[in-house]
Amino acid sequence: MLEGVLLLGHGSRRPEANQEILQIAELVQARGGDAVYQTGFLQFGTPTLSGAVAKLARAGVRKITVVPLLLVVGTHIQDDLPRLIQEQKRLYPDITFFLAPHLGADPRIAEIVLERMTQGCEIKI
Repeated sequence: MLEGVLLLGHGSRRPEANQEILQIAELVQARGGDAVYQTGFLQFGTPTLSGAVAKLARAGVRKITVVPLLLVVGTHIQDDLPRLIQEQKRLYPDITFFLAPHLGADPRIAEIVLERMTQGCEIKI
């Protein structure tokens, strides 16, 4: 069965912010397995979740794992994402959907924060 991974960012009106999500997706794909990778956005970016699922379906994917690239549990994780995935399940009943956990309070995030603390620069007014 062909598997797909949908790396889902929040999305921003600023194209450079969405570009960072695409860069993260490239890093994940370079280290990931043989799945078909697709990036999508909840808001303010394209493709949307439904557009990304449509691309994966056209590629013949029959299992999609949605990975939310979000740090904290909020309305998108608790309400919007399960609802949106259910809508896609109704549209694509032959595809099995999995929802991976959001990034959250993972110890590896703390390591990144500690590293970033040493990289700060003074703000001058």
